Amino acid sequence: MPLEKTEAVILRSFYYGDTSKIARCYTRDFGKVSIIAKGVRKSKQLQSGYIEPMNYLSLLFYYAPARRLQIFSKAEFQSIWLGLKKDVKKLTYGFAVVELIDKAVTGEEPQDQLFQLLVDILQAINDSEGNINLIFWYFEMHLLVLLGFQPILSECPRCHGALKEGFFAMEYGELVCRRCDARGEYPVSSRSIDILRKLKRNPLDGIGDISLRPGDRKKVGKILNDYLHYHIEGLGEVKSLGVMEKVLT
Repeated sequence: MPLEKTEAVILRSFYYGDTSKIARCYTRDFGKVSIIAKGVRKSKQLQSGYIEPMNYLSLLFYYAPARRLQIFSKAEFQSIWLGLKKDVKKLTYGFAVVELIDKAVTGEEPQDQLFQLLVDILQAINDSEGNINLIFWYFEMHLLVLLGFQPILSECPRCHGALKEGFFAMEYGELVCRRCDARGEYPVSSRSIDILRKLKRNPLDGIGDISLRPGDRKKVGKILNDYLHYHIEGLGEVKSLGVMEKVLT
């Protein structure tokens, strides 16, 4: 098995036996892979501390495509996000980000833009001094775009008329205008659509100019959550999002 080196973000990890750890990682060059660090919990080199969720690493591992578990060799921190780890609110958002990546991304095909989005979002949460909602919404929006489920926000996807306000159609998994309203939808205001457009077209460092009002977090968050659940098969319950709601209420 060749020894490979790549950048990686740990998505989740757990103990295996008395001495080892298993981790699921999203990597720049190999996509999503699982690694086993044998004997790492008894290592005097303290390598066990590297294999924790949201760590951004330079990772060395023995790679065999046919294996379900790749073999960990060693790691170094690519960046240390102390701000993310020491703040409960930031930590909660960080867990939601890595859980969404873990559940939404399948297979081992690398996608450099998606890996960079993950790194940039965790870095932004770490550095944030303002509204982390916007950073998380930006992540959800661009996760949808990169997975091929780009929300249509300029026109109604049913009649192609201008989309100023309307409803979220669970039947189609899209926003539709009032003329195309189907059963079971909830209304979406022009303000919420405008926030979604800005999240979609602005760069990450430009979303701080988006002003929010009371009620925006619940409304915009619900729309993006419904987009994700409609378009990403098997997403199910994202536990970190439930924790986030309790922390932020």
